[in-house]
Amino acid sequence: MDKNLQRSLELLRENEEQVRNDAEGALLTVCQNILSHPNDEQYREVRLKDPLVIDKLVPASGAIECLFDVGFIEGTDCLSLPSAAPLAKLQTLQKELSKSNSPRGPITNFELYNLLPPLVTKKEKQFFTSILFNYQNVQHYENRSLQEKARKVIPITDLEIATMTRLRQLHKHVKLNPSFSEEDIDDAKDLYLMELLHWFKGKFFTWVDNPKCTGCFSECKYQEVVRSENPKCSRIEIYKCTKCATRVKFPRYSDPEPLLILRRGRCGEWANVFTLLCRTLGYDARYVHDETDHIWTEVWSIHKKRWIHLDPCEDVMDRPLMYEKGWKKKLSYIIAFSKDEVQDVTWRYTRDLHGVMQRRNICSEAKLLKFIETLNRHCQYSPNYSASRRRYVTKRRLLELVELIHVPNKQSSEDDENYQGRCTGSYEWRLARGEITETSANYVWDISKYGNTFHFHYSIVKDTYKITSDDGKVLMDISGWQNGVNEVQGGVFRKVEYDWQVAYLSRSPGATSGKVKWCFAVTDPNLHVKTFHLRAIIYIFQKANVSWELEAFFDNVNQNKPLVLPIDDCSNYHTVQLKGSTKLILTATVSGGQNDCAWQHAQLFRQSLDIENDRPFLIDIQLENRSMLPKRRKEKEVTMLGVQIKRNLSITIDD
Repeated sequence: MDKNLQRSLELLRENEEQVRNDAEGALLTVCQNILSHPNDEQYREVRLKDPLVIDKLVPASGAIECLFDVGFIEGTDCLSLPSAAPLAKLQTLQKELSKSNSPRGPITNFELYNLLPPLVTKKEKQFFTSILFNYQNVQHYENRSLQEKARKVIPITDLEIATMTRLRQLHKHVKLNPSFSEEDIDDAKDLYLMELLHWFKGKFFTWVDNPKCTGCFSECKYQEVVRSENPKCSRIEIYKCTKCATRVKFPRYSDPEPLLILRRGRCGEWANVFTLLCRTLGYDARYVHDETDHIWTEVWSIHKKRWIHLDPCEDVMDRPLMYEKGWKKKLSYIIAFSKDEVQDVTWRYTRDLHGVMQRRNICSEAKLLKFIETLNRHCQYSPNYSASRRRYVTKRRLLELVELIHVPNKQSSEDDENYQGRCTGSYEWRLARGEITETSANYVWDISKYGNTFHFHYSIVKDTYKITSDDGKVLMDISGWQNGVNEVQGGVFRKVEYDWQVAYLSRSPGATSGKVKWCFAVTDPNLHVKTFHLRAIIYIFQKANVSWELEAFFDNVNQNKPLVLPIDDCSNYHTVQLKGSTKLILTATVSGGQNDCAWQHAQLFRQSLDIENDRPFLIDIQLENRSMLPKRRKEKEVTMLGVQIKRNLSITIDD
């Protein structure tokens, strides 16, 4: 953190409690408004005559200084943040203020306070106290009455049927592919967990950016955050309707019980309820808190003998590097909490050991380790904790420690995988947080490595690309649509609607348009493109639009001026105009639509999840040898060559 900003925050915290709370709430409102609307100039101005400034910021020492420290400049009658000013310091201020304005609730087990190490700074006290709170909070998952309520919302039989169906498909796939073995198939319990994850994301829980107005159902804008008197609720966010000015409350519950009914929230609520459901079903599950503002779940896999990462918000399983590689997060502390233990699991989620160590500056590593060990001993040597469970947990933890020690130095194929940015939340919100990646893969398909024909297709249901031979044999496959593209704009992501049982690609909510580019190159110097054939399925609703464009690059022309062909009908497009080209870029652009769901109204490759022959995107490219020139051109070149030879002979004789 910037030293000036740190000093201003320390000065702010020295005010009387009410003055400090009012100022922190006002500053947080300013930060939220700008970060939610980064391109809207009106939110970058703070009028000096505004009651927010006069009544809340001016009386508090350090409050106005905080604004100057994040980049605000003084004008005639207002303070403003220039459009060119970076938002990094503003994000830091928001994070620090959110900590102060988001009391998680009291720690009711006063014994835990005795475990706190000698604390030197307020930052240390806040960090260790939050660890105590999370440790205490996960004990709620063991409440039998709460688990009974959770069990009633889980479609256990439907998930079992889906698991058995998936298991049969995997066994069939192994039989048809000799390169795979039965050992490659996940355990049924792990597959059931995957189905639970899909159901939770697709049918059960709902993401909320800004709540709708309770009066007219219009959009609401964030106003402020206030404290909650309800011990099950950490805080209440206040929003204001843009049409009727109704004030709408959005409680942020830390207790999972009311969320079983409400079924909405952001990552904290999602992970809280999902972890409870995992514990209800008998999984060893733990709640994972990332200090850089995200939360997810881990489950111990008996089959794999390791902890598996699950992000219910993203419907992602066992992709621990996605936050660092896809979301571009600068990780620092990631702590996991279960009924048995607390564990620092940061090293499972990073390959940037040096960078992470530089950012871990809240306390010394020795102090953190000692505190975690003290907390674990307190748990595992309590009167009701069995010796057999302690032995099991100790063995499990040893396996994990070996994994975590090894991970930072591990060189595996996963290091080279590509990860997409965050999918949940509005486009502007993710962009402001720096958790969306516009260029996902930079992948280039080498179309000349398979001979004179290139057969390409993508399955939206299986989310897999395949290259096949003329007789249908699979020559290559890549999982993950984003891993086969060259460029992505507008936060395009794969959307699965489990209620309608369909999957498709669409742009992110809040993005006016989205683009996906695929690049195909001829690397063999003896070949070039002869013909190009495209078949793609698209769906458009409510005046939305999907447009296609094809760029062709030739060796003998300026590479910066390709031949550009618009594609009017992608359902069956064929052209020979690309003949002689050595590089092709195919671009699909989605735009238009109406109302809040405009982002959904232009869909690429939409297919039913039950379809058997899922091939909504196919490309066939024919290549030919560069020596195969047109006959007349060949005859002309032969004649010219003969004339040149005669001339050379004539010159030689005369000499």
